[in-house]
Amino acid sequence: MSFKAYDILSSLIPGFLMLLLLLKLGEIPFDKDMVVPYTAIAFLLGNVMNTLSSWLEDFYFFTWGGKPSLRLLEGEGIWKVRFYHCEKAKALLLAEARPNACHDELFSIAMRYANAQKDPRVEDFNTAYAFARVLLTTVLIGTVVLIGRNYFDWRYYAILTPILFIVWLRCKQRNYYYTREVLNVYLKVKNC
Repeated sequence: MSFKAYDILSSLIPGFLMLLLLLKLGEIPFDKDMVVPYTAIAFLLGNVMNTLSSWLEDFYFFTWGGKPSLRLLEGEGIWKVRFYHCEKAKALLLAEARPNACHDELFSIAMRYANAQKDPRVEDFNTAYAFARVLLTTVLIGTVVLIGRNYFDWRYYAILTPILFIVWLRCKQRNYYYTREVLNVYLKVKNC
């Protein structure tokens, strides 16, 4: 089994954040002699956070106003991320799909082409999105727990709410960047 840097960091960073939260909630002091066990626990917690982030993806799409693949294929982008060839891409995808294909099916066709190209940019954008999603989930859970336990202390709101918004927005942008890259690679393969 081989691990990539992403596999390790995407588990350890959110895992350590959750571990620190659990230590704070349990009022357990950080013990520097427990670094190896803490690392193992953090890796486990990070994998749990990765799973939760995948499960929460539909909720995130709801908060973003819909799936980026659907919105970009309909010509709707967000600030800083636009896809100007939506009509061309959608027409080509519809020609390959079954009649009355939904946007998920159309985007899966584009993903199949993009993944077959082994374009490192597509993989990089996908990795960046997955990491942003697990960070969003970690910050969301941490914010809910900390504000829930300290709901009368305005400082938690003042610090955690902007952080949550920034991480939420960045995750949304990362997904749009990834989706746009998949569609651009699809058009490139189709020589358009």
